[in-house]
Amino acid sequence: TLHVLLDHQGKVLKIQVAVSSGSSVLDDAAINILRIASPFPAFSKEMRDKYDQLMITRTWKFRSG
Repeated sequence: TLHVLLDHQGKVLKIQVAVSSGSSVLDDAAINILRIASPFPAFSKEMRDKYDQLMITRTWKFRSG
């Protein structure tokens, strides 16, 4: 489970491992996926009127096969 902090332009400001998978290889893979996918879409005007940053918590599940 990762906490990801985005700014209003969709840039990743911070990535924090909230719950480790127990494998640094898998934790690092999830972090790298986020870095490769960024930047994310900018906030809409309505969203920017209320927020300048957004914290998203996401659980990644890696499965074999």
